[in-house]
This record gives sequence, C-alpha cells and structure tokens, in this order.
Amino acid sequence: MILLSSDYYQIKKTRKKGRGIFAHKEIPAGTIIGDYTGLVLKDKDAEKEEEKYDNACYSMDYQDNGLSIFPLKVEGLGIHLINHSCSPNCDTYYYFGHTLFFTSRRILVGEELTIDYSFDPDHKKDWLHACFCGSPFCRGTMYSSDAKLKLWGSFCRKETRGQKFKLLKAGEILQPLGKYPKEIKDNEVFNLFANQKAIPMKYDDKKLPSIKELRKRLRDSGRMLYFKNIGLKLMAIVDGRLIFEK
Repeated sequence: MILLSSDYYQIKKTRKKGRGIFAHKEIPAGTIIGDYTGLVLKDKDAEKEEEKYDNACYSMDYQDNGLSIFPLKVEGLGIHLINHSCSPNCDTYYYFGHTLFFTSRRILVGEELTIDYSFDPDHKKDWLHACFCGSPFCRGTMYSSDAKLKLWGSFCRKETRGQKFKLLKAGEILQPLGKYPKEIKDNEVFNLFANQKAIPMKYDDKKLPSIKELRKRLRDSGRMLYFKNIGLKLMAIVDGRLIFEK
C-alpha cells in the first residue's frame, strides 16, 4: 500500500529490476512511503508464490515467526515495487505489527526509491539473491550480516515495546492501519547514503562537525557533503562509520 501522495512519485520500468518507484518531486527525509499490507502466508507457500513471478522478492517476513506477507495484487501498484539497493535511500520501521517504508534522507527528483532487502543469512541462497545494483557500496548479495540483523532486532524491540496488536495467522489479510505517524525520526541504526550523482553540498567548516550534525546535513540534503577546507567529501554513514571520498 503506497501512502505517499501520487503527485510525488511515478512508476517506471527499470532495465533489470522490472518496475520501480521514482520521485517526481523532492521528498523530505522521514516521509512515510507506504505500508507493506497483504496476505499472510506460511514461508513455504510464499516461496511458491514467488516462483510464479521469477523469484522477484515480493514477499516480506511477518513478525519473524515462519510467516510472510504477500501482495494481494502483484500486478497493481504497491510498496512491493520498491527495489533493492546496497546504498538505499529508504528504510523500514516496525509500527503496531506493520512494516512502514520511509525515506531515510531527502529524495531528489528522478531518483528511484530503494531499500536494502537485508535477507536473513540463515536462509542464504546466493544463486537466487545476488546483487548487481551497481552502487559503489554493492556487497554482491541482498543478504545482511548476522551482526547487522542483531542490532536491527534490538532496535525494533525497543521501539515497539508496549505496542499492542493482533498477530495474524496464515490466510488472514493484514489491513491498513487507521492512523499512521507523520514521519519517522532519524536514528543511528539507519545507514545514510548520499546521492552519488547529484552536485555535492559545499561547506567552509575548518574541521569536521560531529556525527550528529553530519547525519543531519546528509539526511536533510540527500547529497554528498564536500568540506573544501579539509579536502574531504562525505559519501555515506554506515554502521556509525564515516565514508569519505578524497
């Protein structure tokens, strides 16, 4: 289910990944893009559905309990059209039993909206989920590391503590929520990757700002940060590490 106003995006065919969602206008950081609603299936049944669509990765884990969510209409519009990238500009957030997709930093006009699929390495099938996203940060696979998933799980448990919701069973449909948050706030658990093709933002700082300030500048602009007095260009903040281009 796409929650973003239709004038902010358009659906286009990509060269290698089928359809994708592209920004028609700039989208601020923290904007909720959509909610992954659909039919709850047992994982083995979801895999059978995937095979009907050339294993296009349309299903998503549901509450880590052997169940997945599959789109009600694969051919229609939906959040399932957001493709994978190893340097995504969107991320996910658990909220009352739902997985919300949101922009992790400002999206510039013409950009494709992407997330890191972060598949569980315990179910690794490299032949099926290799990655060829072409990003400077491409790791060659859509699978995440155990350490990253552990950190992510800890964050999600903390954020959802006290939230009450009904866990669905296989065959039931996850319906849209009656109300959604206005935005998702930044957190260090979310990796930030600047748009590598856009003109960088230039700064006159004599020394590098704090990581908190760097995150804010990258998140708000969506662009690389060029510190001309230092001779460094910030490309990304990954797992708390600053990644520069000289």
